[in-house]
Amino acid sequence: MDQLIRYRFAEQPRRGLAVAGIFFVKGLLAIPHLILVYALGSLAWAAAYIGYWIVAFTGRLPDGLQTFMSWYLRWYTRIVGWYTGVTDVYPPFEPEPADYLPDVDPPRNEAPSKGWAVAGIFFPVKALAALPHLILLAFLWFAVAVGSWIGFIVVAFTGRLPIPFQDLYMGTMQWTVRLASWLYGLTDRYPPFDLEVHPTA
Repeated sequence: MDQLIRYRFAEQPRRGLAVAGIFFVKGLLAIPHLILVYALGSLAWAAAYIGYWIVAFTGRLPDGLQTFMSWYLRWYTRIVGWYTGVTDVYPPFEPEPADYLPDVDPPRNEAPSKGWAVAGIFFPVKALAALPHLILLAFLWFAVAVGSWIGFIVVAFTGRLPIPFQDLYMGTMQWTVRLASWLYGLTDRYPPFDLEVHPTA
């Protein structure tokens, strides 16, 4: 599957923000975005479920629903990128900010499968197919949570966030977006078990 995440390595992260991360102050700064992400995420699931019904009867997923679900995935990616230190630029409160990285390009489904839509209506069927991904992602997100805190300490002392840390953060984010895109019906292609990600030149 094509790469969805666009990001650049954080070359000179700010030590002050890293110290704020060590003492969980950065988490407090993220609260406004986290509230919005939670609300958007709940609405995105509702939009996906409505989309399943529309696809099951019409064979098309409305552009408006696809755009809304993409907004949520992009916003989620930006706050994860900022919190983990891939960027020190605080995310803007816009659905589609220009030139902000990291960002994500979720797929658009021009010819959705009615079969997968019906599986989405009876959600446990699609959730069961996603279970292997969900189990692996639970471990990966735990690694991201621990790794981001260790990364704050490394940045505080060295002024650098190791590239493997950044690859882990964005690789996990890309895997998550691929799975969410499939669950939402933005693609019918079952996501690969793939952590590889490449930074934007």
